[in-house]
Amino acid sequence: MKAKEAIKQNVFLEFLSYCGLGILTNGVNLVSYHLLFNKIGVNNTLSTFIAWVLAVSLGFVTSKFCVFFSESKEGRQVAKEMTSFLVIRLSTGVFDVVFMYLMVDIIGLPSVVLKFISNLCVGFLNYLGSKLVVFRKDKKKPQD
Repeated sequence: MKAKEAIKQNVFLEFLSYCGLGILTNGVNLVSYHLLFNKIGVNNTLSTFIAWVLAVSLGFVTSKFCVFFSESKEGRQVAKEMTSFLVIRLSTGVFDVVFMYLMVDIIGLPSVVLKFISNLCVGFLNYLGSKLVVFRKDKKKPQD
């Protein structure tokens, strides 16, 4: 059985693939931020934004082709996938900010521990959103 078929048939392998490629996208985020901010001299906010856009773009491509194996090629369907992927990423970004604000600034819990927990929650919510909304497999109705 080829890797693609194994991943398609096993949710655990799919999730592991998603996590592994998530590490790659986080690496792109960190490296591009570092290069832009520390080496090129782009300001912090713009460096952060560009790094986020690059990471989300890579995340979309890897999720579409390497994790969920979406076969949509029509422009309208791909645009729908991209839009819903972006909305989910923006939503989980808001969750991250609100969670960190409440837990660290309001309650006073340790920031690094809470950031780790928040990242796990965001990653899992992104996976669920991608699987259940963005790249949802429609069950085909049996023929009469």
